[in-house]
Amino acid sequence: MEEKVEHAKKLIEDTISKYKRTAVACSFGKDSMVTVHLAREVDPNIPVFSIMTLFKPKETFEYLKIMNRQMNLDAIVYIVSDGIPEAFQDNNLELRLLPNEEFYQTASRIKDETGREIYEVSPDECCRILKVEPTKIAVRDLDAWICGLRNTEGRVREDYQEVERKGGLIKINPILTFTEEEVLQYLQDHEIPLHPWYTTELPDGRKYRSLGCAPCTEPIFEEQLERDGRWQNTSKCGGECGIHTQRLK
Repeated sequence: MEEKVEHAKKLIEDTISKYKRTAVACSFGKDSMVTVHLAREVDPNIPVFSIMTLFKPKETFEYLKIMNRQMNLDAIVYIVSDGIPEAFQDNNLELRLLPNEEFYQTASRIKDETGREIYEVSPDECCRILKVEPTKIAVRDLDAWICGLRNTEGRVREDYQEVERKGGLIKINPILTFTEEEVLQYLQDHEIPLHPWYTTELPDGRKYRSLGCAPCTEPIFEEQLERDGRWQNTSKCGGECGIHTQRLK
């Protein structure tokens, strides 16, 4: 694991040296926290941004505030909303509120037509509006961005590369080859607390192992792939929100 850590730092260092406008994306899941910590070890001032949605668990909002303060991240948080979410009020976070008209119009139309929520009927469209489009805004002035993506999380991530170019943007995946056990070990070694959902275990042994929006995140068994708990009972079970598959710039 020590070799993986040093390799990740070297990859980050080379990226920062080559691309002056580089930032780290942080979802405040376990992989993101490792990536952010590694990046800040290389450059204590590297910018950090986060894409949040109003569907995120309240525990994610609280964890974000705690870790943003403890790690001095000064994260810029992008969220589709018509106002500051209650969880972020009276806080020093830098919030970028994005227009919500398209989301509410689409969600209302789907609700009227099907009687169900947008994330149940059309999860791809929900993710596009709430995650992909905000990410495009977050990276539009960047040359490169650093992510916590790993190729052992699920089938859809097996073929990702450490350095990816999509359009005019470079994406760096420094912990691509880390295992879930190595991620957890790194966090423990550096005394970085876990998001509370990771420490929740159901009576049948299921745990949360990949975190997204609350309605689209389910606990799973140890023998399953980490992302098998995402978007269960939908057309994109275990898949991607689109941030890592679509052209952002």
